[in-house]
Amino acid sequence: MKNTCLFNYRKNKQSFLFLNIPHSGRDYLNLFKNSTCLSMNELRKSEDAYIDLLLDYNFLKYNSLTANFPRIFVDLNRSPLELDVSMWKGKFNKTFFNRTLKVESGIGVIPKVCFSGKNIYKDLFFFKEARKRLLNYYFPYHKKIKTIIQEIKVLHNKVLVLDCHSMSSEIVDANIDIVLSNNLGKSADFIIIDKLKSFFHSYGYKVKINIPFIGGFITQHYGKPINNVHAIQIEINKKVYLSEKSFTVKNRNFNKLKNCFSDIINYINLNTKEF
Repeated sequence: MKNTCLFNYRKNKQSFLFLNIPHSGRDYLNLFKNSTCLSMNELRKSEDAYIDLLLDYNFLKYNSLTANFPRIFVDLNRSPLELDVSMWKGKFNKTFFNRTLKVESGIGVIPKVCFSGKNIYKDLFFFKEARKRLLNYYFPYHKKIKTIIQEIKVLHNKVLVLDCHSMSSEIVDANIDIVLSNNLGKSADFIIIDKLKSFFHSYGYKVKINIPFIGGFITQHYGKPINNVHAIQIEINKKVYLSEKSFTVKNRNFNKLKNCFSDIINYINLNTKEF
């Protein structure tokens, strides 16, 4: 395991599986300090709580990358051009950035609002703050993703990226436990999606494919089936393993889900020709 203040990186040369965990970082206090009036609970609602712990196995073979900084500080699953220009003061080229629907909603690469829609920051920042976050947090993480994919590709001639997230039960139908997304077939073969779906079904989880999410920036940007790089976004309904108001783990449910992922990882490593 290689550690930095930005992320944790686990390398295993024997596996072509890469677990990416960009939204479970919990280092808030040193980053926000006095810049927000929001409570810790309000900030944490955007976090993919404890996915890093859910997917931590000492004796399984896989590569992984986990961000330590929180999603609400820098969202790694956005394009670097999805920046809300209304958050910044000083001189900068406002035409350079994209006004996507996510930016308009306040959830660009540097979020303007928290999960409930409240403004995160009390004041505008000078644009150098946006530049610092992108250069010191966003781009180093994505550079590491690229490096990991390249190294795995050299060793195995293929890569399977599982981009792992959790979602609030407030934003999905009650009958959805897991959402598997492959950008409608553009980021990974449906054969792989179907195999994953069957594992989750075997544990009793209700699964949807590309509904209501088709996959974010990471799966869309890195998934290249034509180059034997398959990227699948996995969204887990938080209610499956978490008491969402208190951010406490439901131990029995958490362990069941952890066992499910353990079976998935073992199967992938033992049946490499199927992937």
